[in-house]
Amino acid sequence: MKRFLSVLLTLALLLGMVSVSAVAEGQEPLTVVVYDAAANFHGIQPGWFGKVVKDRFNIVLDIVAPQVAGQEIYATRAEDGYLGDIILVDKSDFPNLVKTGLVREITDKLPECENIMKFKDQIDHYNKGLTGEDGKYYGIPTEMTDTSPTTLTDNVIYSSPMLRWDLYDAVGKPEIKDLEGLLDVLEEIHKIHPTNEAGDPAYPFSLWPDWDNNDDMSGPANVVQLTTWYGEKPKRSAILKPDGTFAKIYDRDSAYYKIAKFLNHANQRGLVDPDSGTQNWDKAVSKMSALQVDVMWYSWQTGFTNVGENLPAGKTFIYIPVGDQSYYADADAYYGTARMFGVGSKVEGEKYDRIMEFLDWYASPEGLTFQHVGIEGLNYTKNEDGTFTRLHDDALANNLPVPEDYVGEDGVVGYNDGNNQINQWIAGASCINANNGERFASKFWSSTIEKELETDKAKREWQQTFDATDPVDYMKKHNLLNASPSVGFAPPEDSNEIKALRAQINTELCTYTWQAIFAETDEEFEALWDKMIEQLEGFEYEKLYENDVAVYTQEVELKKAALGE
Repeated sequence: MKRFLSVLLTLALLLGMVSVSAVAEGQEPLTVVVYDAAANFHGIQPGWFGKVVKDRFNIVLDIVAPQVAGQEIYATRAEDGYLGDIILVDKSDFPNLVKTGLVREITDKLPECENIMKFKDQIDHYNKGLTGEDGKYYGIPTEMTDTSPTTLTDNVIYSSPMLRWDLYDAVGKPEIKDLEGLLDVLEEIHKIHPTNEAGDPAYPFSLWPDWDNNDDMSGPANVVQLTTWYGEKPKRSAILKPDGTFAKIYDRDSAYYKIAKFLNHANQRGLVDPDSGTQNWDKAVSKMSALQVDVMWYSWQTGFTNVGENLPAGKTFIYIPVGDQSYYADADAYYGTARMFGVGSKVEGEKYDRIMEFLDWYASPEGLTFQHVGIEGLNYTKNEDGTFTRLHDDALANNLPVPEDYVGEDGVVGYNDGNNQINQWIAGASCINANNGERFASKFWSSTIEKELETDKAKREWQQTFDATDPVDYMKKHNLLNASPSVGFAPPEDSNEIKALRAQINTELCTYTWQAIFAETDEEFEALWDKMIEQLEGFEYEKLYENDVAVYTQEVELKKAALGE
């Protein structure tokens, strides 16, 4: 029966592809300009994804990327009254585009887009907040999920302490009670792992400064993100406590202070890479990939290590519980992430029709498979029941050649070279693929889970040691997880005064925090912390703090309402 259904499904997909291609062949070629705040590429979409779009819609995507061309391109194009045909910007910028007439209303077409309108609840939520009216549409949020505002689908959280399993095992898999206990374990690991196999120096921590003040947060990213280990979440210059109240980021009872002091103690014990204050992200990545780092804290960092020959050897990173920790994690981005899709105000007629058809396909099972999974025969194979099995995990990293059928007129053959340069999606990878009943993200596929248990020594032994299937399962079993609901909140743009104030304060915060991390004694650390507070207060930190608390109190109230509080 499963095989029969699979044949029917394949036939239906093939017929759908033929009909779409036939329509595309009968239409005039159309160049669609995409003004794209998420793109790292400027120009005509090349390679295999360009061919996929051309074959189906006879559309050529011309991407305008301010991250590449320079932010001044926004002002130049806005002055002409034309940003692009498809516009992708930060949520905080979108209301101004509506106000100034740079995006058009799409109320007449959006309800006909069956794939996009699977997220009607989320789209209604955003647009009503934008216009104050029901059923009036301008924007489409990015990376929405099909779960709920309070669901946490992932099997790992964004930040948690992750150690290399074979080294943790080699020092006896000790129970860790607190951060000082974690440093004790890392010191033992450093004794048996002072270098990698190539003889390059290895350290438990290798930090980097070039992400400082990113993601709407103040301070060094390597400090800020670790505050969530103690249930606290930075909201720009403020810290949101687990009870919904705010504290100043530099308060000595805040997790920001706690983590900065933890990293300082690590440095005093010789456990921090001395390049940490100056090396860039690329250098840090090369050290992670070369197994010169013993602890990681971002879930995605394991992508550099938990691969290939490291898996059967147990040289992979996984969450290790620390007794006094309780974790903050964002629930699924049900209402979408920080950006919005819109349609340019000068788009009319057939061009408008075809753009809306493209956007609806972009949210379809086929479109999302290309975006989140890749090409059949290169990135995955299809099983008899329609589910997928991963193939060539290194296609992106090694720019593997695509199948001949996916090579377009430009002759680009590399998978990475031809990857989707829009670099943002309407639906997130945790959504269910309606064609096979599994999520688009390959880590959730039954075939992936089965293979991992066969090949991943660390995961098998971790499950036996901690009596849980994955880190989130462990955290839930032990009541260690505070999943903050998704409410689709976007902070308003700073006034010029606040923007200038924030830049000054963030610079001082980063400078003094880095100095404190590398202080040689506790006394020097405390003296630097006092000096930092004095400097921040001199730059009117109180005014910035009050501004940020007022802004994010609105988000807190929305989260309370989502939880029925």
